[in-house]
Amino acid sequence: MNALQQLKDNLAKELYGQTTQSAQATGLCIQCHKPALENCYSAAGRREYLISGLCEKCFDEICGE
Repeated sequence: MNALQQLKDNLAKELYGQTTQSAQATGLCIQCHKPALENCYSAAGRREYLISGLCEKCFDEICGE
C-alpha cells in the first residue's frame, strides 16, 4: 500500500470508523450508511463515491452546496 492510500485509509477510519473500500464493498455511504448510489444523482456524484465513499448528498452537504 502506498503512503497516500495509507493516509486516506487512516483518515477515513478516524472520521468514519471504516475505510472507503469497506464502505464501497457494502454499497453504503461512508458517512450516512445509506445505499450510496441511490443518493447519487449525477455521473459526477457516482465518480465521487468511488473516490471518497461519500454519496452525492453527503458530499454536497460537506461542500456546502
